[in-house]
Amino acid sequence: MTPREAARRIGCTPGQVRTLVRAGVLKARKIKSDSNHLGYSWSLSAASVDAYAAIPQAGGWPRGEPRE
Repeated sequence: MTPREAARRIGCTPGQVRTLVRAGVLKARKIKSDSNHLGYSWSLSAASVDAYAAIPQAGGWPRGEPRE
């Protein structure tokens, strides 16, 4: 699963997904990519994304709600 797909499931931005990966909250692995200008892409565990999405949010802006 890509960060964009994970963001849709969680209700956040792909940047926040990458932050959660770096923090160790979501399980992911780097995959070397020839088509990406960075040289790698992330592959996230669907189980860890679903588990994180199921955790009730303690505070902040509600997940998936657009800011107006």
